[in-house]
Amino acid sequence: MPMYDFLCTTCGEKFEELVLTGDAMPPVCPQCGSTAAERQMSVPSPLKTGAFPFKPGPVRPMGTGMSSCGGGGFS
Repeated sequence: MPMYDFLCTTCGEKFEELVLTGDAMPPVCPQCGSTAAERQMSVPSPLKTGAFPFKPGPVRPMGTGMSSCGGGGFS
C-alpha cells in the first residue's frame, strides 16, 4: 500500500495519503476538506517519519552471545 504526496489545489496544503489499490475515493485535504488534490512526484524513502517503525537494536561485538555451533572458538 503506497503512500503518495498530494498538493491541495484549493488551499495549497501538502499532505501524504495512503492509497489502497482500486480506491476510487479522492484524497481529502486535512486543512480545508477539499477533494481537489493533485498527486505530486516524490522520492521513495523508508525513513520518512512514521513510515518505518523498526528500530534496530544495539550491536553486540563479535564472539559474544549464544552460538549455534555448539562449542566455542575456531579450530
